[in-house]
Amino acid sequence: MSTQVISTADELAPAATSEEYPPRTSPIDSWIGSRLRIKRTSRGMSRQELSKLLGVDRNDLARFEEGTERVNANLLFLISKSLNVSPDYFFRGYIG
Repeated sequence: MSTQVISTADELAPAATSEEYPPRTSPIDSWIGSRLRIKRTSRGMSRQELSKLLGVDRNDLARFEEGTERVNANLLFLISKSLNVSPDYFFRGYIG
């Protein structure tokens, strides 16, 4: 009778090559991104203007709006202040 031993490295290897890496876009990230884009454009701001105001790269802002990159809580609060909305604006209407 043989015994197999699986090391920690062996357990982690499949996860590193999984189709889940990089992670898929989350529906809530897409929702928040679309709300961000709607509010930015309704304020007549370009991505370049808002990204400069926030201190983030314009390409990162584009990824936030597309929902392919997650906005952290600190940045969401700063975005809220910059666009003159409450943070809950970004979650309104979302049904998860």
